[in-house]
Amino acid sequence: QSNCQAIADKFVNDKKDLILAIATPAAQAVAMKTTEIPILVTAVTDPESSGLVVSNKDPQRNVSGTSDLTPVDKQMGLIKQLLPDAKKVAVLYTSSEANSVFQADLAKKAAAELGLETVDATVSSSNEIQQVVASVVNSVDAIYVPTDNMLAAGMATVGLVANEAKVPVICGEEGMVMSGGLITYGINYKNLGIMTGKMAVKVLGGEDVSKMPIEYLDAKELSITVNEDTAKAIGITIPEELLNQNK
Repeated sequence: QSNCQAIADKFVNDKKDLILAIATPAAQAVAMKTTEIPILVTAVTDPESSGLVVSNKDPQRNVSGTSDLTPVDKQMGLIKQLLPDAKKVAVLYTSSEANSVFQADLAKKAAAELGLETVDATVSSSNEIQQVVASVVNSVDAIYVPTDNMLAAGMATVGLVANEAKVPVICGEEGMVMSGGLITYGINYKNLGIMTGKMAVKVLGGEDVSKMPIEYLDAKELSITVNEDTAKAIGITIPEELLNQNK
């Protein structure tokens, strides 16, 4: 975070024409430094709840951009498709990340609608990940991890503990799956970047960033990602209908 502050200071002092901030910590850092230079954010789940804009539909500030909000309800639905008899799910997230809390609430709501009981498994630092995962793996049928910056960085640890206990980890995005999780139904971050770049062209062309709504990827750009090594390690078979959704 201190690096984010220093970089934000430099960009503002250099009077850049436009600043791009990737993920919530970077976005919040630069938004605190200037109300004049246009800022585009990306990979921020909910800019409104993060305090970056007044409203996602009408920012009213020098900030807009693209959201990486994933279909949390469909991701939770994967648990029932993979484990029809599942009853309890741990929702693993960083308690200090606003976007993680936002997604965790969505996950718990979706779980309730599916008849699943949830337990909170929260971390406040990367040093806690192994202990927190170990504390829940023997009492839950699956673990859900949203798009959480700290847990994305520590996903190898999550996977190590969960896979040894043969507990599937459903993730918020594909990078987390490939780092040790099992499966996700999520967005393509390259396409999200392209969308943000197109917004940048408009801003540099004179469009008022404060009047540009937060943009989201179309549902047809979502896809299933599976870590086959993890599936083998925990002894779970991915149904063909899931694998065929990308075709």
